[in-house]
Order: sequence, then C-alpha cells, then structure tokens
Amino acid sequence: MSPHEPSAAPAPQSADLQDLLARAFRARQAGQLEQAKQLYLEILAIDDRHAESLYGLGLIAHQLGNPEAAARMIERAIAVSPQEVAYHASLGAAWLDLGKPDAALAAFRRVLELDPSHEEAHLRAAKILLGQRRLGEARSHFEKAIALAPSNAATHNDFGLLLALQGQHEEAVASYRRALEIKPDFKEALSNLGNMHCLAGRLDEARGYLERAIALDPTRAEAHNNLGVVLRGLGRFDEAAACSVQALALKPDYADALTNLGIILRDLGRLDESIACHERAIALRPDCSEAFNNLGNTLRRLGRLDQARQSFERAIELSPTSVEPRWNRCLTTLLQGDFATGWRDYEIRYRRKRDAPRKFAQRLWRGEPLNENKGARILLHAEQGLGDSLQFLRYVPMVAAAGGRIVLDVQPTLLRLAAQIEGVETLIPTGSPLPEFDWHCPFMSLPHAFGTRLDSVPAEVPYLHAPEDARANASALDWPANTLRIGLVWSGNPRYPEDRWRSIALTAFEPLFGIAGTQFFSLQLGPAAAQLADLATPIVDLQPAIHDMADTAALLEHLDLLITVDTAAAHLAGALARPTWLLLPFAPDWRWLCDREDSPWYPTTRLFRQPRPGDWPSVLDRVQIELAALAASRENTTHPPASSQLP
Repeated sequence: MSPHEPSAAPAPQSADLQDLLARAFRARQAGQLEQAKQLYLEILAIDDRHAESLYGLGLIAHQLGNPEAAARMIERAIAVSPQEVAYHASLGAAWLDLGKPDAALAAFRRVLELDPSHEEAHLRAAKILLGQRRLGEARSHFEKAIALAPSNAATHNDFGLLLALQGQHEEAVASYRRALEIKPDFKEALSNLGNMHCLAGRLDEARGYLERAIALDPTRAEAHNNLGVVLRGLGRFDEAAACSVQALALKPDYADALTNLGIILRDLGRLDESIACHERAIALRPDCSEAFNNLGNTLRRLGRLDQARQSFERAIELSPTSVEPRWNRCLTTLLQGDFATGWRDYEIRYRRKRDAPRKFAQRLWRGEPLNENKGARILLHAEQGLGDSLQFLRYVPMVAAAGGRIVLDVQPTLLRLAAQIEGVETLIPTGSPLPEFDWHCPFMSLPHAFGTRLDSVPAEVPYLHAPEDARANASALDWPANTLRIGLVWSGNPRYPEDRWRSIALTAFEPLFGIAGTQFFSLQLGPAAAQLADLATPIVDLQPAIHDMADTAALLEHLDLLITVDTAAAHLAGALARPTWLLLPFAPDWRWLCDREDSPWYPTTRLFRQPRPGDWPSVLDRVQIELAALAASRENTTHPPASSQLP
C-alpha cells in the first residue's frame, strides 16, 4: 500500500505534538519504521484520538506486512476524521491485502463519494469489479479513470482485459496498443496482445508480441506458456513443448502449463507422458473441468474409451455449462456404437464456437410429419466436411419418402452428384441465396431425426451415381487391360485438426507398387499431390481429369479397388458401392467404430486399423500381403479397352 497523506490541514495542536508528528513523518519517509512508530505512540499517549497518528500507525503496520492491524488502526482514524479521502483509500488497500474485495470496494466507493475525481479509486474499484465479472460496473470506472488520467498505460491494459471478456476483441486490441504507445516496453500489454491475436487466429502476429514480452522479462512463466499455445497452433510442436517446459521450470505448480504440455505431448504421440501431465494438473487443480476434458482426449487417443468417458463426465460435473466435454463425450459414445445416446448428444454442436451448423428462423426438423398440404418444403443443408455430406446424403430419399419437398444445399463440388438423387426438388450450392422453405435440417442431424441405431443404419448402396457426362469422359481415357487397377489417396485436408494422425506420406506405399499384376492411379488432390514428383516408381496421376466429385465418382467406376486414408474419397467410394480398403489410425473418427473390419455404413469397405498408436508400418505390411494375394487371384483380370490416353 502506498502511503496516502491527509488532504485537509491538521487540526490545531500544540507545538510539541506538531514537532513529534513532523519527526514521525520524516522517520517513516526515511524507512525508519520503528522510530516512527514510537513517535506516533508518544502522540497517542497525549491524545488517543489523534487521527494522523492512528493513520500513520496503520501505514506502518501495512508496510510491515500486517494488513489486519493496519485496517484496525485506519478504521480508528476514520472514526475521528471520516472525511479524510486518504484514510478510506488506504483502508481499501488493506482490505484487498486481506482478501476482502467487497469491503475494499465499499472503501473505494466512499473515496469517490468524497472525491469523484480520484483516479486511483476508480481504477481500484474497476479491477475489483472486473475480478467479480461485474463487467458493466467495472467498465464505467475504467472509463472514468482513463478520462482522468489518459496517459496511464496500466489502465489501458486493464481496460483491454475487460473488453476482451465482453467479447469486444478488436476494441481490446486497440486498448492494448494504446498502452504500448504510452509505454513501448510494457510487457503485460505485449503479452495480452499476443493472446488476443492467438484467439483471432493471427498466430504469426501473436508469436511476435509474445516473443517481445519474453525478451523483456524471460522469467514470465505465463508468456512462455502462451507462446507454446501459439507454436502448437502453427504446427511447431517440439518448440511448443519446450515453451511449456520452460514455463514449468519457472513455475513448477503452473497447472495451465501442465495441461497445455499434456495437449502438445498428445499431438506428438507421447501419450503416456501426456496423461501424466494432465494428472499432475488435476492434482494441483482438482476442480478444473478443462484438465479432465484434456485427460479424456488423451485417454480416447489410447483407446481407453470407458475411462475417457468418465473423465469427460467429471469435466461436465465441474462445469455443467461447458460445451467441449459434452462434445467429446458424444464423440466417444458414438465411437462405442451407442447411437441412441450419441445422436441426441451430437446436437450440442449447435453451442460450439467452431463448426456449428447454420441457424435459420424456420423450424428445425426432428422427424415431424411433412406430408400436409402436398408436402412441406424442407431445406437439407451441408455442414462440416465433404465426407460428412457424402455419408449423410443417403438420408435424402428417406426425407422425400416422409413427404418432404426437398431443397438440397450442398458444397459446389457435390452438385452434379447430388443432382442424380431422386426426390430433390431444388438443388442449391452452399453460399447461394435460398428459396422459401418451411423446415430445415443439417445433414448431421438426420440420423437423430430418423432414430438411427447401429442395427438400423440405412446401408443400401449405391445411393450415389456418377452422371452420364462424367462417365463418358472417364470411359474415353485409355485404361490398361489385364491388370488390377488400384486407386490411391494418402492424405486428407491439411487444415483438419486431426489430419496428422490420418494422413500418410506417399513414400510409405512404395512396397505396394512393385506387386505384380497391379497398376496404381492417384486420385489425390490438394498439396499432398506434389509428393508424386518425388516418387521413384511413377503411378498414373488422375488429378487433371478431376474437376469435381462427379468426375472422381466416374473414375472410381473404372478401378477395381480404392486404397485410401480417412478422407472424402473413402465416403464417395463407399456410397458408390466400390471396393475400398480404408486405412485407419489407432483412434479413428467416431463413424468407423471399434474392433471391426467392416463398416455398417458402407458394405463394400474393409477397414485396416493401426494395432497401436502411430503404427502405420504394420498396417501397410498387412495391406501389401493382402494386395499381393488379391492380385494373384485376379491375374487374368480384363477390362474393356478405351479410346484415349490417361492424363
């Protein structure tokens, strides 16, 4: 507590008292606290209601680390001189040190009754209210403090914290930048700016601010931890782990750094170490919902699904309004094949910040009758990725059979395929203006609307068909005869958060390319297609012939088998009833379930699972053996000739 001196002139007193008081003040200012204390006691022996001496003793007690004694003495001073602003301000500081924010707030409000222009009291009140999440009241005090002292960088920084909590992120960034304009080396503002840019996804900018903050203060554990979060977002996992380790070296009981390190170690495949970090974080903060949620995610990656589910449920108990543990429990439930519970809980995605379905004013369809008045118009709309759309387009004829007049909204690349589905009245590419409709349902809610269970999955295939123009183009290519034609997709969308677990480098497939009686064709799209240039054994690249998913569908009709990782191509081939070998990580996406080689969704798909996390070599060894056997059994495979060269 900084010493505050009375603002009014002292009451008339004897020359001896004035001399003692002056000597006490000088001693206290010089840090000679024991001498000052004795002088104040001498004054009180003469006048036990001497307010300035009572106040001086309160300041000394606070400086000596005894805020409880300080509060008692200052309250006695206030009883004598209740209008002294400094007394109330110092009492508020003492209450803060005693962990009594409500009492402190009352003291600072009394200061402001006496002096509405007291900038420090506004700031102190604002920070208390901010801590209590009384954001509207806090904002009023911050704004008054800034108006009174616009060049106080710390106030602008603290105001930025409030604005961030109110969801006004750009305004918060502006407030932090104002703090830096006043004080360019203000490490707290640099760190906060880094965090704001991280939340906004501007990771390179976030990294720059956090590195500047660390350069100014290498001992700031929070900045190291936050930099680790940013580096993880940039995919620099080893560096991210080093940042979290440094944060823990500076602050060994830092639960947030432990749980962040646990997340990064999960990304690195160091799953046992990840669990240890999360368990240490929980030991430090047993009431932390986020720590249990993160532990559950690692347990699920290890295939310990019952334990994962228990961890998510504990996270929900600790924070009943949190969305992520409910979402993760739902994914685990579906992976275990409990569709009755899983589809119901899957609706929690509407409350997620990421990947929530679009919302409309029209009613959300849950399976209600649609056949009144010649059929209600219902919008079925795409959400999430292409694979999700391909998987759940199977429900479109079922909605039509229920009496609905279908307005179908799909990603543009699916338009030509979707046009082949019977019962669609209007077909719209996602992002285009929509016609009038009465109901709506996102694709991923259709299983819930139909009450789909594991034994009632609508698995009739094919439910998609290549259009005739795409088939004609594919047939015009020069397909080799007398060989087993194998399509290959080895990588998914790199922007998908779990892509590093499902995708495989093309070079890992090279042992397959030498199998006699086979010819490989690449259906790979996107950045991973560039890996073809580094391949020792060239395979046929079909990418130039692909302009949308209809083209891919037509090409698949000319292949005997598709070997693919978990991408949209797997769903397309399954929907077309094409033979497919799907290579899966140890902890797969929920739709592939556990401990089975078949899929209830796609009867022509065979699953090849990792036997342990990260073990692709074992999967590819098995695929090589199975493919060699298949090629040998199909040695005399023949195909009708075609009329032009493959691309």
